[in-house]
Amino acid sequence: MSKTTKRLTDEQRAQRRRADREFACEAVERLRSSEGWQTWLAARRHFHHYSFGNQLLIAMQRPTATRVAGFRAWLKLGYAVNRGEKAIRIWVPMPPTRRQLEQWQQQGGDPDARPRTFFKLGPVFDRDQVAPLPPPATPAPLDLEIHEMTGDDLAPALPSLIALAGEIGSAVEFEAIQGSRRGYYEINTRRIAIRQDMAANAQVKTLIHELAHALLRAEPSADDPELERAAEELVVESIAYTVCGALGLDASSYSIPYLTCWSADTDIAILEHTAALTDRLARRIETAIIPDETSSPRNHHRGAAELASAAAA
Repeated sequence: MSKTTKRLTDEQRAQRRRADREFACEAVERLRSSEGWQTWLAARRHFHHYSFGNQLLIAMQRPTATRVAGFRAWLKLGYAVNRGEKAIRIWVPMPPTRRQLEQWQQQGGDPDARPRTFFKLGPVFDRDQVAPLPPPATPAPLDLEIHEMTGDDLAPALPSLIALAGEIGSAVEFEAIQGSRRGYYEINTRRIAIRQDMAANAQVKTLIHELAHALLRAEPSADDPELERAAEELVVESIAYTVCGALGLDASSYSIPYLTCWSADTDIAILEHTAALTDRLARRIETAIIPDETSSPRNHHRGAAELASAAAA
């Protein structure tokens, strides 16, 4: 016997949109605490290809998540979702159907009237909620290679980081630096100095941090908040922490002391714009040094301002 889908009334759809907006707003609200900020950054290391809004939703619902996909996507990867697992809800695109597009074309194909893609909260599952399918299935490997700060295996990333610095008018120089300082950025000359006697992996981490300082000044946006010195250090170290995590480089022992600046009375709009700024500049660096993971399950990018309003579509 076939099942029929019960159509929602206008009021039921409105209630669902309100619930989705409240759910999304709750994810933003959690940025207010230092713990919430760190939880988002930890999630972002694994989900840098996902939209800012979906990073927040994943961090709120399952802070330990490292890779998520839909039910069918996991099957294609050689895994099955365990029975009874509770799904993580993230924004997923709902493109127009073939029938909607055909009707649009029959009506003249006015570009302004083209059916648009909507977004709704849909289910995905983390890797610890699935199990490998039995033979003959061949489950795809899921683990990211881990790099030590004392190693040199990330040295190939240095030329790309140096090239990105050059694109924004900053020169990178490796030099002898006294004391415990690892590097610095000169605002007037836009020069980046990196300690030359460190391991290559440590140089990568430091260069990402100083490059973030340079990007803040070279590529500002009208929505960027004004940052005092402590807030700027929080942003650039957040960028270094999450980009290094995306590379498989654990920078927590260097970064975590920086990531404790937020207070409970911090304005939520400032927090949201600061987080969006962090995400934008981190993506700028990641694009230069991390290969495009076309096989990874991902989602269309949605900006911070769209997070709470996406359900209104």
